This record gives sequence, C-alpha cells and structure tokens, in this order.
Amino acid sequence: MCKRNIWRKDMDTINVLAFDLGASSGRGMLARFDGTKITLEEIHRFPHNFSVLNGRAYWNIVSLYEEMKEGMRLCKEPLSGVGFDTWGVDCGMIDAQGNLLGMPGSYRDAALDQDNMDAVLASFVPEEKDHDKAVQEGERYAFSQTGIASLAYNTLYKLCYLQKAMPEQMKAADKILFMPNLIEYLFSGVVHSEYSIASTSQLLDMKEKKWAVELMEKAGIDPSLLAPLDYAGKDLGPLRPDVAREVGQEKLHILSVSGHDTACAVAAVPAREEEFTFLSSGTWSLMGISSRTMLEGEQVIHDKISNEGTWDGGYRPTVNIIGLWLNQELRRSFQREGKEYSFAQMNEMAAAEKPLQSFIRPDDFMQPGNYPEKIRAYCEQTGQPVPQTDGALIRCVLESLAMRYRQVYQSLRPYITWEEKLYIVGGGAQNQVLNQFTANALGIPVITGASEATAVGNIMEQLYALGAYRTREEKCNILAASFDTAEYLPQDTDVWDEAYQRFEQLYQ
Repeated sequence: MCKRNIWRKDMDTINVLAFDLGASSGRGMLARFDGTKITLEEIHRFPHNFSVLNGRAYWNIVSLYEEMKEGMRLCKEPLSGVGFDTWGVDCGMIDAQGNLLGMPGSYRDAALDQDNMDAVLASFVPEEKDHDKAVQEGERYAFSQTGIASLAYNTLYKLCYLQKAMPEQMKAADKILFMPNLIEYLFSGVVHSEYSIASTSQLLDMKEKKWAVELMEKAGIDPSLLAPLDYAGKDLGPLRPDVAREVGQEKLHILSVSGHDTACAVAAVPAREEEFTFLSSGTWSLMGISSRTMLEGEQVIHDKISNEGTWDGGYRPTVNIIGLWLNQELRRSFQREGKEYSFAQMNEMAAAEKPLQSFIRPDDFMQPGNYPEKIRAYCEQTGQPVPQTDGALIRCVLESLAMRYRQVYQSLRPYITWEEKLYIVGGGAQNQVLNQFTANALGIPVITGASEATAVGNIMEQLYALGAYRTREEKCNILAASFDTAEYLPQDTDVWDEAYQRFEQLYQ
C-alpha cells in the first residue's frame, strides 16, 4: 500500500467512483469534487442475486466483476480512485497461487441456520452436557472473544459449516477474503482485510483489534487463513494494468473504504461531534452509536448489540431492525390489487388517518406475503382496532417502525453520554412522515442527512485517502455544502408515551 495525497487546492476537480453493492443490486456512483462540494451521478446500475446450486447459495462474483468493469468503462473522465462496499459477513477464498476457489457463498444459504450455529456455540463448552446451557455459555464465550452478537449467518458459523460440507475447498484455501476485499484483490492483486467488514465476521477480537485466535482454534479454523488487518482511507495501488487498458482508466487507483455498507453510511452522518447516535434507514434499519468505547456485559448480549467497526478504527455498537421493507411490501400488495400508489402518496394517506390506533411487531413481518391481510389478522388476534383503509394500514406500519426504533433506542440509552439526538441517513431520510413519527416516539430531535449515505460515505473515505480533507470539521463542511439536512422536533410526546406502553405489551 502507498500514500498518495494527490489533491491540491489549485485543482479544478477530482473524480472518484463508488461501487455500492447491496444484496439484490449494485450501482456505480461517480462523484465530482471541486474542493468545496460533491456532485453525484449514477453511472451504472445492475441487478445481481444469489443462485442456489446443489442446495447451496452462491454469489456470482465473475458477473459482479464484469459489471464493475463496465461501470469504470462508462466513466469518460479520468478517475483518481474507486472504492467498493458490500453487505457484511460473506467471503470468498483464494489458493496459494492467487486463484479464486469457486464462487463465494451467500449468507442466505439455508444451511446457515440456528441448529448449525448452536452446534458451534455448544462446542466451545464441551464440559457442559446440557445442550441449551452449553449454547448459552458458548454465546457468552463467543461475545467475550469478539464483542459481536451471535447471528446464524456470521462468517464464524459459515466457515464451521464449510469445514464439514466442503473440506477439500477449505484445505486448498490459502486466504479467506471478505467480499469487498475479494473485489479489491481481483482489481489490484492486494490481499488484506479491512477493519469494518472484518468486524461483521465474529472472528475479530474487537477489544484488541486483532484476529480472535483462541476462538478460531476452538472452532477448528486456521487463523493463518485470515489476511492482515488494516483500516480504510488508504491507497491500495493502481488497477491491474490489463484491466486499466481495457476500461480506459490508466491512472485509476483502488482506494480502501469501509467494506461494510453500514460503516460507509455512518461515515456520511453530518455529525460534528465525535460520538453520536445514528439510524441507517432503508429497506433494513440499523440503529447504533458511533463511539470510541466498546460495549460489554450481559445486557449487551441479551439486546443483540454488535460492536462493529467504523472506518477509522472506532466502534459502532449496532442493532439490526427491519425497516422500510414493510412499506415496500405493503405497496407490492396494493399493486397486486390494482392500486398504484407512489411512496409520496402513501405518506399522504398515512398522515390523513387517525393516529396511534394499532401496532404490529415489525421484526415478525420479515417474510413476503399479503400484507394487508397479515396486518389485519395480527391486529384482530391481539385485540386492537383492525385497520380498514389503505391509509390506516400504512400508518400502522410507520408508527410501529417508529415505536420499534424507540424500543431499540432505549436499549442503547444507558451508553449515551452525549446530547440526545438522532441522525438519520439512507433512503429513509426522505420519508418525512416516518422521520416525524420517530422524533415523536423517541422524544428527541431527529436530523436527516444524505439519502445516498452508503455511496457518500464511500466517497468521503476516498477523498480522505486522496488528501482532500483531514479533520472532522472539514469533512462536515463538505457534507453540508453537498447535501441537504432537515430537523424534526418531537410533538405530542405525552400521547406517544402512552401509546408506547401499548406497543410494549405486544412484546410481553
């Protein structure tokens, strides 16, 4: 890796390309920076999804590679940098000669289930003969070694599964690379593990910021399989010469950014404070705090708080929550009934309905289906008023999400030592109705930032690597000049407090 601070104040502009890969689509976002302001342009959007072969789920890394080359090719002006971010936990393997060993497995693999995880957790405490107790003790042990909540799709449990299901591939592997680092390798030849994406694996000791060797050895995973650890904001070197010629970008360098998309989104939060509370709001929501301190203790384990990493080596204790998937699925149900509502229309319909009538438990509604029917059935079963109109259904979903945000915020509150306000970034930052409901439910100000937060965070980290700024103040000035913010102040808090008690009863 090399240092390459190319930005000079006398330069007219600098161009970087951010590839943001979600679980069903990817996009290339071109950023032009003029020294004060960023302008964004979507250059290339492409679908992708996992495939199931012989009962196992895989990502088509070759197709992704070709789509990203096409994105680079479509940029007609010279690029100084490109950065890649993806979802968490998934990884691929290369052998000692640097060859790719098959397609990376997907976290959606049906084999990565509770039973697989429980078997691994129980194996950490072989002296405990009661299986359920062994699992509980194993979960405590795993958290003590990593600071990460145990989830069935974490890399730790995937590798344990592969040891049994694909032993020859594991034997042939020289290095395991997380998805964004694998992509960087394909384009640059550099082998490394970036801190934020590594933190999602449950293989990293977050307190010491090194691989959790003891845990891996107990799990039968060779620690030498993990690549050296480093942080984002660095220049990994130039694009492979053959690829550079093919895409017409002779001076393009690969810049290390937060490999995990949520860490990128947090890097786009317009907070001038070093520590703050955030909500990355989109199809899925992630609420957490950006802190220099790792959270520990039984309550942290109970609340499924994961001490994942920030781009600059800090912590972002985070809780996963279902998000606007609920609204999207409701819209799909309306469409099947021949009702074509825009999201703006849905918000208007919700705002016109009577407030705080009925609630659902949002995280119980993760599967597709007939959402009007499912919501009405749930409200009837729980003795609540049944939403009769489309607007009432939408309002029920949005208010329930806001209440769920409050519930998670309450679990984080004991660790918040700074001014209480919530920064919201991501697609949900554009949902004015939900943002106001969230302010009402939490009883604190809500400040919204960039809706394209993941791409923006990716870009900001690239600009840091290129020397365009150095301080938090400079970063926030760029964000303020480039993207609109809005503030929502809490309203009717007494009414929302009373309604929250009814929401909480659904969890008892």
